[in-house]
Formats: sequence, C-alpha cells, structure tokens
Amino acid sequence: MNHRAHCDVLVLGSGMGGLAAAALLATDGFRVIVAEKMPRIGGRCSTMDYDGFKCITGVVGVETRGVVQELFERVGADFDVREAGPPRYLINGRICQVPSSGGMKQLMMAAGADAMEVEAVMNAITGALHWRTPTAGVPLGDWLRQYTSNPGIMEIFQALVSAVLFVNVNELSVHTYFEFLRKLKGIQRFGYALGGSISLARSLARVVVDHGGEIWTRCRVNAIKSENNIVRGANVSRRGKSISITAPVVISNAGPRETARLAETGIKDHYYLRELEQRMSPAMITALQFAMDEPLFESNHLLVTGAQSLNAVYQPTMVCPEWAPEGRHLLVAGSAPRNVQEPFDGKYEIEQCLADLSAVFPGFESRAKLLLAGTFQGGWPGMHSLPGRDMDMKTPVINLYNVGDGVKPLGYTGLPGVVATGIHVAEEVMGRNRILTGAP
Repeated sequence: MNHRAHCDVLVLGSGMGGLAAAALLATDGFRVIVAEKMPRIGGRCSTMDYDGFKCITGVVGVETRGVVQELFERVGADFDVREAGPPRYLINGRICQVPSSGGMKQLMMAAGADAMEVEAVMNAITGALHWRTPTAGVPLGDWLRQYTSNPGIMEIFQALVSAVLFVNVNELSVHTYFEFLRKLKGIQRFGYALGGSISLARSLARVVVDHGGEIWTRCRVNAIKSENNIVRGANVSRRGKSISITAPVVISNAGPRETARLAETGIKDHYYLRELEQRMSPAMITALQFAMDEPLFESNHLLVTGAQSLNAVYQPTMVCPEWAPEGRHLLVAGSAPRNVQEPFDGKYEIEQCLADLSAVFPGFESRAKLLLAGTFQGGWPGMHSLPGRDMDMKTPVINLYNVGDGVKPLGYTGLPGVVATGIHVAEEVMGRNRILTGAP
C-alpha cells in the first residue's frame, strides 16, 4: 500500500544546509518535512558516542560571530558554543599565536623569512585585497612564488588552505583564496559546541518541530518526482512503508550528484549533467580521533606546518570537557592529501597521518589511544566540491534546489558555506511565495 503525505517544503537530508533552510522556512509559516536516511540527524555535523567520548562525524570547530551564529539568533535557536581562542600555528616545532593585527607578517617571520621577502608578500596581498584580485584560474602556489621562494612561507599557506579549504596551495585558485579572505576573514573565530556537534543540528531541528514541521529519520528517498519540468515531491521509504510526499518545493542536502540521480527522470538538461561530472571535485580528507589521559600540548588547537599530510590538531576537551569522560581528553587530527588529482588511498592516508603525528609530537604513540580512524570520500566526502568548483543551487527542475557544500557561494567553505546555502535558498523560496500570494 502506498501511503501519502503533503507539505509546503520537503527537505532531503538533515545536514546543516538542509536544517538551516528548514528552520528559516518553518519560522516563516511553511509546513516542512525533513527526510533523513540515517538514524541520527546532522550529517557531517553530528556526534557519535564512543567509549564515553563525543566523537565527530566531520565538523569539529564552529565559526562564531559570523553567518552560522547569525542564523541561530535569527530563528531563535540555542547556540551553545564556547570560543576556542585565537588561531595558533606549529612552526618549526614552536607554537605561534596569531595576533589580532599583523598576524600573517609575524607568522612569516617565525617561519624564517627575511624582512624583504615578508614585505614583498604582504604588499602583494594588500594589492590583491584592496586593488585588483589576481587573475582567475591561477593557482595560489604559483601566484605566491612570484614573490617568495621561502619554503616556510609556502608551508604556512599550505597549512591554512589544507585545514580550512581542504585543498593544497597548488590546486586552489588565487581568486578563490582572496574571496575567502574577503567573505570569511579567514575564519578567525571559532569554538566547540558544548553538547557535541550534533547539538547544533538538534537545536535547529527543535525550531522546525516547534513551528509545526516534522523530522523523519530512517527515511530513505527513492526518487524525486517532477512533472513538466516542475518538482512535485518525492517517493520515500520509512518504517517499512512506501510514502508518496507531495510538495511544491524540494530542497536537497544530498549533494548535487545524488540529487541528479534521484531526479534522473526529470532532468533533461544533458549539459547540466555533463557540468556535474566535469566541474565538481570532492574534497577527500582523513580524521583520526584519540583518547588521551592528558593534553598533548597547552592550547586547544594547532595548524601544523611542514608535515606530509597532517594539517590540524584539535583538543576540544580543553574547552568543552563534556566531550570526554571525567579526567580524559579527546584529540582530533585532520589531514588532506598533497595532490587531490591522484587516486585517494584511505589506508595510506591514515598511515601517513599517524606517521606525521609521531614525527611532529615525539612519543605520541605511547600517549594516545586511537578511538576512530576515518576517511571522508565517495558519498561521504570532506566537501562535495572544492571551493571555487561548486554548482548552482538551482537545478534544471523548477523548485528543486541543492544546499550544502557542493553549492557554496564563492569565498565560503565548511560550515559557514553550508549554512549560507540554506539561508540563500530559504530566502528565495520565501520571496517567491510572497510574490505569488501578493503578501508584502
């Protein structure tokens, strides 16, 4: 028996892009259903309880005083995030804190660059930010090498873009990098969610439910329905039942490729499908999570320079002890391959990250117990597309949208980029509805 349901907006996936859109639309009076195939919500901004530790499924740090916090305040959702303090780099075995002004200059000096080299790079950066953005298509690494040959300077930029943008300096467009600096200021402020990353998703989900919406977990989407190139809803399976959901608007948080697969019979634009295959380049990353009896270093996070693949280490329990059993600590290490064009070998990347940790922190293997080792690839990538290679939020099917990290606005990355897509799509849906209904 085929059961039926109806809503104003159907959201496929409970990642932060989908929940951001759902919360905004629900507070504006739309009846929203969120269909999530997993037993838990949040996608890559969720939490797995493992041996008493709150282990991440992707997101560890949360941007504060930016687009993410603004969304939570706008919909009246709890935003329980403790700030982690200013950025810190591990350079030549020494921890360097980035000051509020002149930080990049001091980092380059700490890397061993001479004053003339530092001045040349800083002048070039100032010109790119305030006069003319460098030519699109030029890799950041090539652009930097015009002004410096210092390997320490290159490693600073490599650590930043690898940890935050999930790509290396030779594969990131310099144009995209400077848009990132303009839009997000390099994400200078972030923190950790007290209840684990899933608490952010739960907070937005409560807003949806409190405004009459529904969150359906263990709900698999079988197909997105359309007629005459206009979306009509979706067929889903839940609790052994086949349900046909009719909805005039569908927002997919499944990633542009999966959305196209689910809407296969409705998408007739072959050029769009070809662009999907040629343009998008998923970010592949590795995350290792360890139990510690005591912190590995004094600060709660470090960007690491000079390692083969390791780019960042976080100790969230120094800020949020709630993430671990009493007296214990959680350490999260992230790494990314140096060449995203080569085939991603998950086993090799995990081994390389472990080797980097032992090399950077002598005696590490005797102090840490590995809890979880995971690679983000395939249908569960670090991001569905690298910055600057995102698809449009609109699909060829009218009223079928994508949100998430495959459709980020230029200059955005990670959680801020994901949330920005949910805001953008929700505001368009609200605006179009007011036009159609004649509301002010």
